[in-house]
Amino acid sequence: MFGKNKIEINAVQDSDLAEALKQTSQFNNLIEGKIKCTSCDTVITENNIGVIQPKNKEGKMELTFYCEKIDCVDEFKRDVNE
Repeated sequence: MFGKNKIEINAVQDSDLAEALKQTSQFNNLIEGKIKCTSCDTVITENNIGVIQPKNKEGKMELTFYCEKIDCVDEFKRDVNE
């Protein structure tokens, strides 16, 4: 609508977030404040996650995070469409 591209989004419910993070060994990093937004380097917390993007890195699944700031979510959308 209004010239915007439509993207498909898979969602993780809040209750499943911890389990998803444990599967990628990133749960402790989130709790310890070691995960940063890919776009702006803001420390990611449970309360400011905007987008989680799975990536295959060296045969292992790793999650990339973007915070909830509009500019960061827009950067994610641009990266996905490239």
